[in-house]
Amino acid sequence: MRHTEWNIIFHTLVGLRARVLLHPDPGLRGVEGRILLETRRGLLLEADGRRLWVSKANAIFLIQLPGGSWVVVRGEEIRGVQSERLKRLERSKGVGWLVRAGEKRRYTWGQPSGEDV
Repeated sequence: MRHTEWNIIFHTLVGLRARVLLHPDPGLRGVEGRILLETRRGLLLEADGRRLWVSKANAIFLIQLPGGSWVVVRGEEIRGVQSERLKRLERSKGVGWLVRAGEKRRYTWGQPSGEDV
């Protein structure tokens, strides 16, 4: 499945570029780099030759999709590792809701990405 702005939270983030827009630690705001590792609670970014640990909690990220476009993602949306995020989708009987920018989108296993059901 392709990475799109609406299904990015169900994909692995390792290898994608990310920028920290908002974070409780002011020193991490504006940091941009490649995601080297993703854990339940944070991301390891390689930025300017240094490796930085960035917590997902209370953070807002700008993540670059493989096609080159950027998408804003709240840390709460990517809480947990990919398998846990997929289990949350499965636990809700194949339907998950994501509220972003005042819109409600619904995900199902068989739904083509980017369409509402």
